[in-house]
Amino acid sequence: MSADVVRLYRDGLSIRAAAAATGTSYNRARRALLDAGVTLRDPARLGSTLALADDCARLYRRGLSIRAVAGRVGYSYRYVRDLILAGGAELRDRAGRARAAS
Repeated sequence: MSADVVRLYRDGLSIRAAAAATGTSYNRARRALLDAGVTLRDPARLGSTLALADDCARLYRRGLSIRAVAGRVGYSYRYVRDLILAGGAELRDRAGRARAAS
């Protein structure tokens, strides 16, 4: 498992994506990378994450729920919610209306 996480991460996947691909948790994947002496990338500069955020926001704007977007892209509800916000989409309430400004 550790070697697979390292290989996937070096191939450009995020820690979260490498963890999902190998069936392990984010924390275990991160620990495996650190134990292997891998220098971790700055997540804010990862272009694939920004592209995923744009894709998630686009799907959400089309009317898909956060849960439906998460099912499509294969990540957790919470992570996809964060990606949707990072992609610039405004969250809706349960009835599908834009949330009131706070």
